Amino acid sequence: MEDPAQPLMPPSALFESLGLGRSDAGILMNEHQAMRITTAQACVRIISEDLASTGHEILQKLPNGSFRVAEDHRLWPVIHDKPNENMTAAVFWGAQLASALAWGQGYAWIKRDRAARPVALIPLASQRTAPVKINGKLMFATTQTDTGQALPIDPENVLHFPGLTFDGIMPVSPIQACKNAFGLALAAEKFGAQFFGNGARATGVLSHPNTLEPEAYDNLKKSVKEWATGETALRPIILEEGMKWEQITINPNDAQFLATRQFQRVEIASLYRVPMHLLQDLQRATNNNIEHQSLDYARYCLRPWAVRIEQEVNCKLLSGPFTMEHNLNDMQRGDFASQASGFQTLRNIGVYSTDDILRKLRENPIGKEAGGEIRMVQGAMVPLEKLLPGADGSEPAAAGGGADESQPFDRLGPAFRTLMRDAVGRVINRSARDGKSVRNAFRPAVLAAAQASLATRFGNSTMTERDLQEVEGVLAKIESGAPGWERRQASSLADALTALVFETFAGSGGFLLAPNT
Repeated sequence: MEDPAQPLMPPSALFESLGLGRSDAGILMNEHQAMRITTAQACVRIISEDLASTGHEILQKLPNGSFRVAEDHRLWPVIHDKPNENMTAAVFWGAQLASALAWGQGYAWIKRDRAARPVALIPLASQRTAPVKINGKLMFATTQTDTGQALPIDPENVLHFPGLTFDGIMPVSPIQACKNAFGLALAAEKFGAQFFGNGARATGVLSHPNTLEPEAYDNLKKSVKEWATGETALRPIILEEGMKWEQITINPNDAQFLATRQFQRVEIASLYRVPMHLLQDLQRATNNNIEHQSLDYARYCLRPWAVRIEQEVNCKLLSGPFTMEHNLNDMQRGDFASQASGFQTLRNIGVYSTDDILRKLRENPIGKEAGGEIRMVQGAMVPLEKLLPGADGSEPAAAGGGADESQPFDRLGPAFRTLMRDAVGRVINRSARDGKSVRNAFRPAVLAAAQASLATRFGNSTMTERDLQEVEGVLAKIESGAPGWERRQASSLADALTALVFETFAGSGGFLLAPNT
């Protein structure tokens, strides 16, 4: 916590003043220095831009439990469009995330009108803002003022987006906490730049057989610097007066220079939970795993930050049935084929209508008049209750009690007749009606009808070995009669075949279908 009587000093500046900000690699490391590392800047930029580009939508929870996008809410322009007169929403939220990713926390002042209603969000520099305690009360103080003096602000008027924190108030700067990882990455980059700046030659010792006068030493030092660096680094070296060159540094290959740089790239990416393919590193990426890595990135990297922002905004700006949420749907979608398959599945079970799907695809709906709002389900599907005894509220008929033995057919026949009619049509349309093709066409329908009949009789559709033999017997009867079928008989054949299956499994025996059935 800061003392409000003293000038505010961010942790990184305090560490630098005490000499604690220097990494073990000898590099002074702070948030600005870290942005010189391409991987660090890329991670901060990727996360901040990706989450800032999602829709910051205000949703209203309706009495029936559903939600609607509340574009008419008074704070919609402030949260979704333009938080202040100088920034769009994408720029503002991106700046908050960038500050949180680098300094460990982001701040924004909630500007209110005379009625205490929020009218704008003003970002506060993380390096100039810190939590303080005044008379035992938590406040936020900032030196981002005209005079540079610390100004305490009530927490109700500050949006605070902390990263990792152990006390819930003071977050941990990832760059200061892992300064050695960032320092090593910057040291390796600096070494590579100096190495190639020296013409890709390692440092060594230039020895002279005699003792040089100060003036001669200075001249030699100046000459060596001129021919050993910059554009002249690759020119031949001319040594005079018996001077010798001896290399003393480790060869970059021996120092595993490239491996070190690659490892630091992975280490920094893991700190921010950014997958390597987003950093243009495709060494271990395949067409199969990139999509799943992108989904993991949205779930495990972006989602935690989104929840932090949503909860802070909902707590200090919104109330009642209104909440702010990030729309991450676009980031969690797969390729178009996967989307189409998912939409088809949801439409077939009545979850989405045609217009619902078009809205998800950002296309114009076709309208209610054209049937766009109609929700449909597969017509061949039968509710499970319909297959169980007493589904209509009556008790199952007792054996010998005069119950109609055709009840299974009366109840289930119409549902399975469609399947039989489809199979009959496929067989009739074939030029060659061999036994294998006939059995393959009818087997799914016969098995389903048999299981439904067994469920009606016994409340259990599990088939025994004997039942499977009965199925093969029915298929054999159908196979024997199929060569003589004619197209005009298709409808009556479907009725007869459906009756055959249910009669067989109702225990009354079957019959062989003759060509003139």
